[in-house]
Order: sequence, then structure tokens, then C-alpha cells
Amino acid sequence: MKINDNLIRMLAVWLLLFSLLSCNKFLEEKSNFALQSPNTVESLQGLLDNSTDMNMNVPVFGDIHSDDYFFTEKEFNAVDDQSRGFYTWTGFPYNYPDDWALMYVPVYQVNVVLDALPKVEGIKSEKDKIKGAALFYRAYQYLQGMWIYAKPWDAKTSDADLGIVLRQTSDQSVPSKRSTVSACYRQIIGDLVTASGLLPELAESPMRPSKIVCYGALSRTYLSIAKYDSAFYYADKVLKVKKDLIDYNDFSSTDLLKPYPISRLNNETIFYAQLTTSYPNLHPSYGLVDSALYASYADNDIRKVLFFKARNGFHSFRGNYTSAFNLFGGMAIDELLLIRAETNIRLGRVESGLDDLNALLVKRIKKDEFIPYKGLNKEDALRLIKRERRKELLMRGLRWMDIKRYNKYDGDNIKLMRYINGTKYELEPNSNRYALPLPTDIILLTGMEQNPL
Repeated sequence: MKINDNLIRMLAVWLLLFSLLSCNKFLEEKSNFALQSPNTVESLQGLLDNSTDMNMNVPVFGDIHSDDYFFTEKEFNAVDDQSRGFYTWTGFPYNYPDDWALMYVPVYQVNVVLDALPKVEGIKSEKDKIKGAALFYRAYQYLQGMWIYAKPWDAKTSDADLGIVLRQTSDQSVPSKRSTVSACYRQIIGDLVTASGLLPELAESPMRPSKIVCYGALSRTYLSIAKYDSAFYYADKVLKVKKDLIDYNDFSSTDLLKPYPISRLNNETIFYAQLTTSYPNLHPSYGLVDSALYASYADNDIRKVLFFKARNGFHSFRGNYTSAFNLFGGMAIDELLLIRAETNIRLGRVESGLDDLNALLVKRIKKDEFIPYKGLNKEDALRLIKRERRKELLMRGLRWMDIKRYNKYDGDNIKLMRYINGTKYELEPNSNRYALPLPTDIILLTGMEQNPL
């Protein structure tokens, strides 16, 4: 029996709201300011502390088109028509509700703050922190949007290729127009650099951005456009300040019996955010982890137990850094360590890259059973780091971007395939559909150009 898609989404929203009740008292007190008129420093900070808008709206639309999960015919038939269409890369056209709309909720909040900030009185250092946080939040959403709705950066074409809409004001009468890919990345990088100069090195809570969080986002940005020296530079700046990793060996057998064993706001997390729950595809009740990916975890790899739950002969994912079914969309030290490892290898510093990878894996493999990697050539080391990146950062909203960059810059020719009801669906490497279409209602309302299919 098909489950009504509106019921699924309503249930997801209620579960998300319920999960937020367990966030720390710091956040609950601050978010009350979001109800006030934004005419004081405190009320502007309150808008940014409204986690429902600012931290829980990271788009997942790219990864529901990726290869980290699959449906059996049972799951495929249980979800709504739109979700089935997205699964087979045929779900177009589509309309609201969607991740495009959710992405611009925090963008609007940020622009309200930035428009009001010069008009309010307050201590300069406090106003600077608010401005820095606002710029970060906007850039974070824009970056995720670029990975989903735009082609990969290309020096020859990105001055003409279409990116996303760069909303710079809260005035809704200003028309929405798509900027070029080059302009979008300039805006993202510029906002993050400015924000890093305004924010403290570490924040009061991982719910708020900080200097090192901006550095982490810059490292992500440069990695996604194949600027490996800059990606290394910013990852290294993060790791010089904070390099805490969870030792998965410390999880007890009792811990592993919990539905979601990894705690929220853990010591590895530098910025806490969650991917949207717009679509059921990646929900553990529907999406199943790719079988070949699951098989790639060795038996002495603690993640094979910690990350997965057996279901109907396959496995669903439970390794969220959220302590719930909600997928983690923030940043953590493991990702920055993997970025530094990858960029070290790409820049010819293979042993340094392997040292970073070993520093991570010794916390993931059973004690006394880990054999460090050493002596690999550059090509083998890069293949290894790509494999380990996928295994460690599963279901964090990064795989779609990784497939795009591996195909574009490395020529990996990753072809995605689905098999449903005897029919094979394929997505060719570097297909136009890697820049996913915008919602049809947005195109009709604004007259913006649509991405070609």
C-alpha cells in the first residue's frame, strides 16, 4: 500500500521538532529572540539562533540522486510518485515543497539580519560576530545549492554557466536572477573569508559558526572546484586548532544496542546542522545502503556495526552524528582530516596524506588490528582515500558533489544505475542532470532559465 507523501512529510516535520527539544538549553533560550522584531543586537542574534531555520535546512536533494542507497521494489512502491521519479532521475518537472525553497529560508533570515544590522546600536565586536555568522550561514546554503543545481566549476565555461540565485537583500520586490557559476563561487568564498575575520576561533556551541568552521567551509569549497592547495591550506588551519576524533573503540556493546549510538554535539563536531527531511528516499525505513558499499567495510571495522542496521536481508544507515534518524549536514573533524589527507596526496605529499588517513582509521578499526598504510604510490593512495572518504562520510550530503568532481576533474567515469521492475535506469558521467533542474513553479514565477535535462 502506498503511503501518502504529505503524511510522510508531516510526520518527518513533527519528529524533527520533537528531536530539537533535546538540544542544549543554550539554544532554547536564544531561539526565543526569533519571535521579536529585529531592532536590537539581541533580536538579530536570536534570528540566527533559530535552529529550525538556520541549522536544519541543509539541502539533501543531490544525495537522493546519488549511489549510496537503493530501493527494492517493495520500498520503491511504498514511496510517493515524486520520490520514485527522483530515484530514477526522471522526477521532473516538480514543484513546491522542495529543497530549493527550504534553502532560501535561512538566506532570507540572513538578509533580514544584514539589512537591519547597520541600523541597530550595539558594541562593535558583538555586531561583527552577528555579521560574520550571517555571512557564514548564507554561504553554507549557497555552497550546497551550487553542488546540486549547477555544473562543476570550469575555468573555460563558468563565466557563462548558470549557478543559483544570489539573494543579497530581504526586499522581496527585487527580482530573482541566476548568477554565473564563477560569480557564485566568488560570493561564497568572499563571504566565508569575511566571516572568518569577524568570528571567534571557537564558538560557544557547535550550533553557532566560528572562525574554524568558516575555514572548514572554505576547504570544502576549494576541494569541490579542484583548488587543492587552498583546500589543504584551510583544512590545515582547522586541524591546527582542533583535531579531536571519537575513538569508535570506546563504544560498548550496550552503546551499540541503541538505535542511534553516536551522540549529537559530540566532540568531533565543529558545526552542527541537519539535512532536510523533504523526501523519504534516505530515511532508514526506505533507503537501503548500497550492498557493495556495505561489503567494503572489513569485519574488523567498527563502522560495520556502528553505522548499519540489518533490515530485510540488507542494511539501513544509522551512523548519524545526530543521535536520531535525521541525517547530519554539518562539519566534523573526520571530514577535515580526510580533506587534508586527499589534498596532501594530490599535491605529491603521499606519506603525509597516509599519515592523516591512518590517524583517522586507528580510531575506526578494532584495537590492535589496524595495520597502517604506507609506501603506496600516488595513484593507489588516491584510490584509497576516495574509498575511505565515501565510507566515513556516508549520508552527509557530500556524495553528489564527490561524484561530480571525480568525473569532471579525475575522469573516473562513474556511471549511476538503478534496477526497478525489470527496467534499468542510468545516469551517464557528466550528464546535464548532474546540475539538477530547478522547481518548475520557480521557473514560471521568475522567468529564470531552467537547467537542461
